[in-house]
Amino acid sequence: MPRSKFIIQRLIGYLTGFLLFYEPFMLFHNLTGTLFEETGFYSLHVPCVRIPLANILTGDWAYAGPVSLCFCLLLALVSLWFGPFFCGRLCPAGAFSEFLGSLLPEKYQIDWQKYVPITTLRYGFFAGFLLSAFSGFASFCAYCNYYAFELFIISIYSSQLLLTSFSLLAVFFIANIVFGLFTKGGRGYCNFLCPVGTASSLLHRIGQLLPSPFKMTVNKPACIGCGKCARSCPMRTISLKQGKAVIDTNRCIVCGCCQAQCPVQAIRYKSNITKEL
Repeated sequence: MPRSKFIIQRLIGYLTGFLLFYEPFMLFHNLTGTLFEETGFYSLHVPCVRIPLANILTGDWAYAGPVSLCFCLLLALVSLWFGPFFCGRLCPAGAFSEFLGSLLPEKYQIDWQKYVPITTLRYGFFAGFLLSAFSGFASFCAYCNYYAFELFIISIYSSQLLLTSFSLLAVFFIANIVFGLFTKGGRGYCNFLCPVGTASSLLHRIGQLLPSPFKMTVNKPACIGCGKCARSCPMRTISLKQGKAVIDTNRCIVCGCCQAQCPVQAIRYKSNITKEL
């Protein structure tokens, strides 16, 4: 696929995500609201998963509301069968930090995988998130980049700087400057701190035990070990082992960047029954 066509497809995907989940549109909430009577809280970020997931874990289903629970179920099914599709092709917050990461020359950016075990820290933070849901000390919106990005968009839309909590301002700075602009790939927050992405990746791993779920797959005989896929991956989840590309499913968001960059078409998004998307 020509790179220009791939970029256009990604932009359309993230624009679709913005229209579905963000103010002033929120089409997902409006569409599902015609099917369900909303009995839970109404919020600008109902389809966010963090709060509904905590409600599910603690048994407070009624507080989450049917629209949020519908989104959780849909996200789980898609992640199980198609991988973290929401993260790699719809989430505007992740796309924004990735975009910022593309603005700075790589020599000024941090390659976190050289210094810390990203996958271990990712699942460690997710475990802490789950434990906090039972502790009663959780404040999930306080460190949510999805929500912080929404407030940023609303500030632009209203031409006013919104007064918000210091924690959300700090989250926006860390997610988009430290883990975005100054991080190779620009997806540092997605790698380390996003429980929604980690839950999707975990379901993606579980899905590989089932027949025919999709994932990014490397044709080892065709791979020439050029490393273009590894350099293009925003999650930095691809490495070269014995001269061949290896994709870590624990962090892959099936964005397709590696497939678009491969000069010999050795990477495909497909199931074990060889259908491609």
